[in-house]
Amino acid sequence: MEFHQLTYFLAAAQTQNFRKAAELCLVAQSALSRQIAALEDELEVALFTRNKKRIALTPEGQEFALYVRNAMEQLQEGQQWLTELQAGQRGTIRIGCIESLATALLPALFASFHQHYPHVRLKVRVNHTDELITLVEQGEVELGLILDPQLQSELLIVKELFRQPLHLLVSAQHPLAQMQTSEVTLEHITTEPLLLLDETSRMGQITRRIFAQRGLPVRPLIEIESVEGLKEMVRQGIGVTLTLPALIRPSQLGNDLALLPITGLTEEFIFALVYRRVGSISRAAREFSREVLGTKMLGTKAMDHFRRTI
Repeated sequence: MEFHQLTYFLAAAQTQNFRKAAELCLVAQSALSRQIAALEDELEVALFTRNKKRIALTPEGQEFALYVRNAMEQLQEGQQWLTELQAGQRGTIRIGCIESLATALLPALFASFHQHYPHVRLKVRVNHTDELITLVEQGEVELGLILDPQLQSELLIVKELFRQPLHLLVSAQHPLAQMQTSEVTLEHITTEPLLLLDETSRMGQITRRIFAQRGLPVRPLIEIESVEGLKEMVRQGIGVTLTLPALIRPSQLGNDLALLPITGLTEEFIFALVYRRVGSISRAAREFSREVLGTKMLGTKAMDHFRRTI
């Protein structure tokens, strides 16, 4: 049983005439008739009754036609799915993301991407930067959204998205947030109750490194693994922390939290997209990376917020 035989059969079933069916299929009538006869021989059943002028489906032919139509429709859907998959319009993107970006940045990125590729799915692994780099190297995720990529790997390509300096995150009711002209220094911050992410996170590592480079003590009141837990403690006025603007959702600023620039702290930290240099990633992942790196996505209001210094 071959595909063209089924095509000829359906054309004959539709037209009830071998000549018209042959015209539809762009073949000679004799060739069409032979192929349908061969199909009947293979199935060991008559699909048509024949007379000099017309043909008609037998009861068995009518039943078989239902199955063939369904099969053809399924096949066409499958071909369309493969075409869309090759074009990056379908599939599943396996992405790794640090926790802060998973809540503050990734939703806006994927929402914009989803408008253009509504059938692409996203599977997200949330972890620390170092672990995400390993996952990308091992091929367990295709793309990684990371912070402060400090790596020397021949396996990976790192594309910078944007960079930002550290800010002080305080409760919106904190005295420093009420003094618009006040200058905040690292020395001043050491007098505040300090809340930090634990040392496995890149943000926790950056904060400790900044203080150590200036010979300032780091005695955190609280160390915690949860980014959202840390921000909630700051919101409740338990203490302050150092962070980057891109790690804070815009909706959290104003009534709940405030970001303050730190005087004399000019170093900027890189947010990057990382993927494997060797081996293939899915077409959908390539399209997503182009959207992330391209001006279309970087020009959105969400990205404008994350790229600028607050």
